[in-house]
Order: sequence, then structure tokens, then C-alpha cells
Amino acid sequence: MALSEGCKVRPWPSSRSNSSDIFRIFLSPSNLVLRKLSAGDVCNIETPAGSIKPAVVWPSTEKIGPDIVQISKALQRLYGLELGCRILIFRSSVSITDANDVTLCEVSQDEPDMSLPPLDDGERFHWAWILEYALEKAETLAPGMLLNNVEGKGEKRTFKIQQVNSSTDLKLYRAQKRCKAHVIGDTVLGVADAENNGKRTLVIPNEGVGGLDKQIQQLNDIVAIYSESNDSRFNVPAFFQPRQGGILLHGARGTGKSTVLKKISEAGWQKVFHVDNSTISQRAGQSEVDIDQIFSNALRYQPSVVIIDSLDSIAGKRDPQESGRAGNVGQILSRELERLENTRTLAIGAVRNPMDIHQDLRGAGRFELEIEIAIPDSTSRAEILKILTGLPKDSAHSTLDSIATRTHGFVGADLKKLLGQAVKTRDIRARASKSSDEEFVSDKITSGALLHDMKEDFDEALLRVRPTAMQEVFVETPDVRWSDIGGQHGVKEELEEAVVWPIKYPEAMDRHGLKLKKGLLLYGPPGCSKTMTAKAAATESGLNFIAVRGPELMSMYVGESERAIREIFSKARAVSPSIIFFDEIDAMGATGENGQHGSVNTVTTLLNELDGFQELKGVFVLAATNKPDKLDPALIRAGRLDTTIYVGLPDIAARREILSMRMRTMYLSDDIETSALSEAMEGFSGAEILNICQKASYVAVREEMKTGKKQKVGQKHFNIALARVEKSITPDMIEKYEAWAAGRH
Repeated sequence: MALSEGCKVRPWPSSRSNSSDIFRIFLSPSNLVLRKLSAGDVCNIETPAGSIKPAVVWPSTEKIGPDIVQISKALQRLYGLELGCRILIFRSSVSITDANDVTLCEVSQDEPDMSLPPLDDGERFHWAWILEYALEKAETLAPGMLLNNVEGKGEKRTFKIQQVNSSTDLKLYRAQKRCKAHVIGDTVLGVADAENNGKRTLVIPNEGVGGLDKQIQQLNDIVAIYSESNDSRFNVPAFFQPRQGGILLHGARGTGKSTVLKKISEAGWQKVFHVDNSTISQRAGQSEVDIDQIFSNALRYQPSVVIIDSLDSIAGKRDPQESGRAGNVGQILSRELERLENTRTLAIGAVRNPMDIHQDLRGAGRFELEIEIAIPDSTSRAEILKILTGLPKDSAHSTLDSIATRTHGFVGADLKKLLGQAVKTRDIRARASKSSDEEFVSDKITSGALLHDMKEDFDEALLRVRPTAMQEVFVETPDVRWSDIGGQHGVKEELEEAVVWPIKYPEAMDRHGLKLKKGLLLYGPPGCSKTMTAKAAATESGLNFIAVRGPELMSMYVGESERAIREIFSKARAVSPSIIFFDEIDAMGATGENGQHGSVNTVTTLLNELDGFQELKGVFVLAATNKPDKLDPALIRAGRLDTTIYVGLPDIAARREILSMRMRTMYLSDDIETSALSEAMEGFSGAEILNICQKASYVAVREEMKTGKKQKVGQKHFNIALARVEKSITPDMIEKYEAWAAGRH
């Protein structure tokens, strides 16, 4: 790291709690050596604003990167530093000066009901004597520094240093035994005001949060308006003013809504209030009193914030036929939000789906601004993984970056579970090997080198951990590859172009102006590997795979099929890029005349999702049917399932491949001729060919049991099996498929 790049500000070491040495900053030992500094040296900090501030350097007690500096929250506020900003650190030629006279003033408590009466002249003299001891205990002093909760006469009071040796310049001092303290009568309004020179600046920290920088920046732009240091709040255009203070965070489970709310509570408000089932009464009529009290207190301690996590649990969507507690709470909250107009009190709620809350809460002047906490993309997942493993989120790490590209649809909670599973797998392997070279990583994995060695552990963990958003609709993990399917090379090529190319070669697709296809229909007689081909396409592309059987959807109650289809597409968008595979789509996409009850509405819902009120981005629809003539023609028009691929009976080359693949696991005699068998199986589907092989093995086993001698599967056993398996696909069926295809072109 070049010295000119500066160091990134991080919080104080977690083990420190002493406020008497707030001017200490902590660097890695290697960073101290690089800068030719020793523990206890005075240094200068150049802030992002360009001002120079003094500090004292010390080696960190934690393992930190060479570009990290740990700074106390009090010093961050005093110097106007935000977490994540970069500062320059260099040796100072100025030493710590002896403090002879220190002038202080009292700082009142932020909450009026906790404030003590102002000090009179006699009490100020007594407290000056107490403060001389507190100053002597402090490692370093400077104008603007706070002495928090100094004890005396059974009370705790906070004081701010106004000047040292009659100077208000920001220099470092050290109190000696001869140092005199003087307490003046002025009183600063509050602790946070004193730390911010009388003005409270609100900043939501993004420390320890991965993949949400955009949302936190958006929130910071809004929160800044509530800062007391922002005197122009009411001078902005009326349409931009946060009149009601209503922000609604929404997103899937595990995406980080509660984490963002926690960070908002750490922005520096005078007070933070919570509305949930633990703060409002369950008794009828009492909830209104409780909520009114919370909002009244919030308005009393401005700038303040009212946080409502899981908003749907206390003010869910109202059922027109019911008049329960949720509806009442929703109406109460709506009225309270209106009280926040032109105040410095922000109300912010969180919910999975905005449609699940009381309708009044989304009206004008309530929760007007909605911010989505979305499923993280690959870059965001990499940041989350690095934070979970103790690495800087902007650092490069090949293993974690690779895992991030493979975890489509994973939210932060899923990634944490994945890491835990990988660590568990690693520990089991380490114990089994009983090797002293193996490292145990049960508690934490902060070693970059160790993570590089955990590729196999992550591979196994990925087989066990699935995305949260997929758990309700996920059917199976495809474990089929092109090499597992005999023949059908033309079908494979078309699917490769439609599904795999956009994922593996997006730049080439853009360069040639090729648009992504929405969907593709596989049709043909049963048993010809349509389902296996769809699974192989998902496996080869690495996409999430949502498999749906048409008959299962149509067996639901009236209206439930449509809701289920909307939910499937919603889940697919959430975990995109993904494939939705509709097997036997003819059961749900039949024409109006031949379809069963409810099929018209089902087709309409499918068409709406394909054409989209919402863009079908990152979702590919793959469908299969044995009855293409039963499909509603609207489904296979341009822009929908407009690419149709016939998956027919295997030709002789394909039959030879299917036989060769199956025979690898059979106990065969030398008289088997694959070519002859392939010719004899003309007209059989792939599934029937596999059935013939299985029956031949059973015939051989039956003969072995009768004779008591080992029997290899020979030509005679295949002849018996061939005679027992009938062809299910007739020439008439093939003609119908050909006629349907001809009618489309």
C-alpha cells in the first residue's frame, strides 16, 4: 500500500472501553514500521476535508489490514470523520504540551428528565477539584474533548474542555499534578451536541454491511435532512421535503432489512424508539395509547427515529370482512405519521412485501418512499462473504469471488449458513485425517490462505445449502449433464444457445446484437428425454432450477393455480438468473375449448407473466409437453415460448450412445454387438431402451438363481427383453407431431 493512499477509518478495537485515551489511534505493527512510528508517538491526521489534526499512534491488538486505522467514536465525532473514509497519517514534529490551566463547562444530558440542576458557584469550585483528578487520569487532553460521567457528590456529570492554557487551538496536552481546573457557568445543550460542536449531524454507518452501500447512501441522503446541522431543510422544494418522515424498507427474508434498521439506529439520533409487539399492549384500546406515547416522546427528543420492524406483524393487510387488531393499529399508525410533518422525527418500517401491510399506511404522506433491499448480486455476495470471514469487503479473494458467482439467489443469511457448513465439513475432514497439518476452523475463518484451501469444502456445502427464496418452490437439484444424455445433439445445441450462451458469453451476445429469449418449448413423444434435457441445460448453465408439474398446479382450488404461478415467477425473479421448467405444460396451458376448469385464467396468468407487467429479466422459461396440439396458440407466439424444439425418437447413432452409456454398469458377455442391438431397437424411445436393458439384466439374474452359476448378460437375454417390451410410440403419433410442426411454419 502506498502511503499516499491513506488508511480507511474503522471502529476502535473491540476490547477497548476506556474513554480517557480517545486520542489514541491504532495501526497494524507493519504499518507503524512503514511509517517509521513507534507506540506513543504523536502523529498528524489529514482529514478528507484537508484539515490537520493531532493523535497518538499505538499498535492494534487485533489483526487488521495495512490500510486500516482504528479510531474511537468520540474522536471520529470530534474530527468529523466517517467510518470508511480515508485519512493520511504522518509523523508530527510537535510534542505533547503540559497543561497548566484547563477551562471546562458542564454538558447537560440529552434527555431532559435525566438532567441535573445547573451548578452554582460553590458547586463549580468543588467540581473543579474533582475534575483535576479526572484530567490527570486522562492520557491526553485537547479543547473540545468530553469527560463523560465524572462522579462526585453521588452524581455523574459530563464536562467539555473549552480551552487549555488559555488556548482553544486543537493541540494535545498532558495534565500534571499542578494543573488547575476551572468550571465556568456556561452549559452546552447536550452530550451529542457537545461532541458535534453544538450541531447534531446524522450519518448511517455502513461498517460491517456488505452489498448495501447503494441503499445506505440513499438513506443517508434522506437522513442528512434531519440533521440539526442542516439549516436549509425547510428551504428545499416542497416536493422534496420529507413531510411525514415515512420510509418503507422491503425485501425477501434474510436480505438485511433488520441490519439496515440497526445501522439507522446508530446514526446519532437524540433518541431511538421502537414500535413492535413488545412495546404496544395486546389489550383492546391500549395499543392506541402506547403508540401515541411513543410518537409523542419521539417528537420531544428531536432529531429522533421511530423504527417499526416486521410492520406486517402489527399492522398487516386488512381483511374487509374482519375488524381485528391489525386494522386498528394500521389506522393508528397512519394518524401518528401525519404528526411528523415538518419535524425532525423520521419513521421507518420494514416488511417483506409492501402489499402485506394495512392499505392506509401506503397512502400519501405516510410511508411514501419505498426502498427495496434486494436479493444481492454477485458483487454484493462477494462483499458479504468477505465481511463474514473478517476480510475487507473491497479486497480481492479468488475463492470467495468464485463462490459469489455460483450462489445465485443467496441472501446474507444463506451465505452465513453456507460458510458454517463449509467450516463444519473442513473440521470433519481435519479430524478424520488426524494430520497436524490440518487447521481447525470451527470458531472463525480469517486466514486468506486457509480459505483458498477450502474449495472442496465449499463445493460440498453448496450441495447442502439452498437459497432461502427457493425453499418453498424448489423441487430438486439437477445433477444431469449433456454427457448423460445419448444423442439429441441438435436439441443440445439449440438449448446451449438459448440458455447457456447468455450466461457464459454475455459480451459476445451483446456484440452481435443477440437478444435473450424468454422461453422455449420442448415437444415430442413420451420417454424421449425432454425432462432430462431441461435439467441438463440448468446444470450446464449453473442457474437456479425451479421445476413445476402442470397437473400439480391444476389440482389446486379455483384461483390458487393463478396465485401459485405468480408466486413461482416472483421467486424466480428473486433468485435470478434462473430457469422455470413447466413439465406437462399442456395440463395448465390448454386451449379454452379443451382445457379443464380454470385453464383460461391459468393461461391468462402465464401470458401476463411472460409479457410482463414486470420485466422478465434473468428468468428463462422452459416447458415440455407430449401434446403440443392441446396448447393455447397464444403461448407459442413471438416473444413467449416462440422457440419450439422437437425431441423425437433416437436415431441409430443416438440409440448406440444410449446403449453404450447404460452398458457401462452392466455385467455383459462378449457376444453383445451394440450396433446390431441399436438396429433392433429402432422405433423405441430412450426410456424404452433403458427398460429393455434393465429387463435383460433381470432375465440374467433369474437364470443365475436357477442354475446357481454367475450369468453375464448376453444376446439371448436381450432377445427375451426385446420380445417383452412393446413400442408405445406409433407411426400415427409421429405423423401428428410432424403435422403440428408443419402447421406452425
